[in-house]
Order: sequence, then C-alpha cells, then structure tokens
Amino acid sequence: MFTAMEQFRATGGSDWPAATGDPVTAAVAGTAAATLTPGVRALALPCLSGAIPLAVVPQRLAAANASIARFLIQAGAIREGDVPDRPGDAMEVCQAALDAWIKRELGPLHCLSPVFNLRPVEHSDLDTVAREPARTEAVSHYRTVMLDWCENREQQWIVGEALEALEHERPGLGPAVLNVLRQQSRFVYPLFTPDVALDVASYLYWCGEEDEDEMLAMECDDDEDEKAVMRAEMVTRQSFDDTFPRWALEDPCQWLPVAAIEWMADGLPDQGVRDIVADVLALARLRIREAFSPEVEGEYLGWGAVLSWREDDISGRIYDDLTRMAYESDYCDRIGELVLALDEPQAMRRWRRAMRPRFEGIRLIDRLIHRLAA
Repeated sequence: MFTAMEQFRATGGSDWPAATGDPVTAAVAGTAAATLTPGVRALALPCLSGAIPLAVVPQRLAAANASIARFLIQAGAIREGDVPDRPGDAMEVCQAALDAWIKRELGPLHCLSPVFNLRPVEHSDLDTVAREPARTEAVSHYRTVMLDWCENREQQWIVGEALEALEHERPGLGPAVLNVLRQQSRFVYPLFTPDVALDVASYLYWCGEEDEDEMLAMECDDDEDEKAVMRAEMVTRQSFDDTFPRWALEDPCQWLPVAAIEWMADGLPDQGVRDIVADVLALARLRIREAFSPEVEGEYLGWGAVLSWREDDISGRIYDDLTRMAYESDYCDRIGELVLALDEPQAMRRWRRAMRPRFEGIRLIDRLIHRLAA
C-alpha cells in the first residue's frame, strides 16, 4: 500500500492530511509514518461522525418498527429509562423495554430463566402466525405482533430428599407440597414432575400401557430370555417403583384444600420447613385460570424445569429421550403466547394485568424449587 502511495505522489498526487482522531488512530498512523520514506506523510485512517448510524434501516422498515414502538408506548409498557442512550433499531428498543418490564415484575430468580419474545407478524391468522414471522424486507407497516415466552435453559433439580424429609417431619406434607407445585405450575410454568415422567414413559416405551409387559409380548413373543435382556436395557415400571415413593407418582387429580395444608403446618418446629410451607400456601392461594396456552403441534416441550428424585434417576433419561424424539418432528417449546393487534393497545394492558399473578406464581415456584433443591 505504501509503495502505491509513493507512486501516486510521484505522478502529482496531493499531500495526504496528517493523522487525526482518537488516540488509537493516531498511534496506528504514527507507527505507519515511521516506516515511510522521509518526506512522505502517512495516510490518515477514516473517522466516522458519531451521528452516522452503524446500521442502515430501510425507511419502510423503520416506519413499521416505529408503529410497534408507538403501540407499546400507548400500552404503557415503555418507560423513559428503558430506552438506551443511543437507541438502535426500533424493534431492539421495544424488546429491551419489554425485558426491562419483565425484570421489574419478576425480580431476581434462582432456578428459572424465563425469556419473553416480541416479534411482528403480517397477519392475525392464529393457525399460521406462530410459524410465519414477518418478511421484513418489503414491509411498510405491521398489523399484529406475537408475544411469547419460554424457559431459556431447562435444568434438572433434585428435590426427592427434601420432599421425603417433609413427609417424615409431618405425614402428608411431602405429597401436599408436590401436589401444589404440580397443580399450580400447569398454567404458570409447567414442571416435568415424576407423574409426568411416568405418563411420558407409558407412550414413549410401553405403547400407552401401564407397564412394559404388552410391548415386550409384541416384540419378543414368548421368549423369556429375550424379554429379560430388553427389560435390563429399558425403562420399566419397576424402575419407577424403585425410584419414587407411591405418592410422587399418583395422578394429582384431587385439589388439596388450603385448610388441610394449614392444619398439617401447625406447630412445625423447623424454620426452614415453615418457610417452605409458607411459600406453598401462598402458591396454593393463587387463582390462575388457563390462558395464553400455545397452539401445540407435535410434542410439547414447554417445561420450565425437570424435578428429579435423585441425581441419576430415570427422569433425566426420559426427558432426554422425549426431547430427542420431539426434535426429529414438530414440537412446541413455548409456555405461553399471545397475538396482539397494534390498533388495540388496551389488549396489551389487559395482558400485563393478567400476568401479574402469574409472575407471582413464577417467583414462588422458583423459590420453592430453590429451597427444596438446597
């Protein structure tokens, strides 16, 4: 490059300006100048004005994104402090503002990592909106946005020892705690609990039966040796009975009254146990109806956490087999979703109000998992 510069000067090129700008630019230019033939000045590195954006957004796309920003402002979802000092694309600002509001509502969490996504769509057809994001290259305006949420990283939490200790402390308390977690998490933050693992094992390994006998009969006929080999390699009903107490596998179809939990909690001497029961009672008192459930096509993977009894129990294997099977076809990993029309900001306000008890539920579920796992 420097040889070309000398040739340019020899053919009548004008002087190059001295290196200016920030210290890094000056240092680089100074080093380059030291290597030149005396009398030849260094080429200054270009410096862009701070007013020039690093990315160029087409005017029509900028207008479309601005319509979403206007919608969130009208819905009261953006505060002045949520907008960065140097805002970039309007959609990035909207997502950052939504994240800031979520963090304010949830506060710090120990075990769960919910993530909320906001993205535009071109239509409000609920059958296709979840699968077809907007084609931003030719968009001049949007009519609707999709808001959905899911767990950012599913983790396994070991809760069996704590639940059995609660049962030892006060008979009935262990299944009561697990039952409240199972019931209240369904519409708030679904948990992969032992009873769910048993249901999954039934259709994943046992052809929908209560144990593996029917499947083995179809695969091995009457060959008992072959059945024994298959049993040794697969998840069996006996492996559940060896891992979990019976009350952990029972279908939580009956809602335990809050008064019954209060009665069991009366007079507990240990402060840690009392803290767990206080959170369980607060969670049980939340009245949350089913809403915002995603349109599930294929296998459902919207689990917030895997609750295992021991570090190496079968629930982890079953969950891994389930996800592996689901990833080979259609699956849904969203906890909730909502389509919002941009001309109805009041719908966003209603969603925010409806989410507040759910946020309380997420906080309580997170704290209970943290206490039990600790």
